[in-house]
Amino acid sequence: MAVIDSRSAKVLAPIGFENTGSPDDKLRVWLSALTGLDKEHVRRRWLTRPGTRFAVDENWVVVGVISVATVGTPYQSGHKGNIDDPVSGDIKRISHQTLTCVASFYGSNAQELVDIFREGAQIFQNAQALKRVGLVLQSINEDVQHLPDFLFEQWVDRYDVTFKVGRAVIRTYGVRDLASVGDIEIHTEKGTL
Repeated sequence: MAVIDSRSAKVLAPIGFENTGSPDDKLRVWLSALTGLDKEHVRRRWLTRPGTRFAVDENWVVVGVISVATVGTPYQSGHKGNIDDPVSGDIKRISHQTLTCVASFYGSNAQELVDIFREGAQIFQNAQALKRVGLVLQSINEDVQHLPDFLFEQWVDRYDVTFKVGRAVIRTYGVRDLASVGDIEIHTEKGTL
């Protein structure tokens, strides 16, 4: 597939991406480390195939993003391209997003695990572990909701906590300098230049 840049009259699509994918797996690994649960016991919310349910007294978590807010106008940076290199001079647009996430804790120790998560997430070293994968903890809701689920023909404890993480999404576009376009004509009221 040919790269579309501003040397053609087509719509520009990004030619490069950074930190744009789903953060669910990054959040799963982080929650697993904070709570001490095996990664297999920290699942993505809304899986196409949820898999086998855990036993009623087994501890497990589901986590997922429930909303994404893009804050303000993206920051745009670029550099002057080299005239001898027609594909130089790309611009980058950096959008700052806030992802609202919810984690639901199940099992015999669900209430304790949600507290361990809330406290552990706010320790600087643990927040830095999240930052290394491109996410920044912004806040954790002070309220934990007790919302039991009816599973296996019985009520099972479930504790939900909402938290927010931020990320910078970077997209690169092939916006070229006029000099790299080649021969051009500029039409004005006084004629062609």
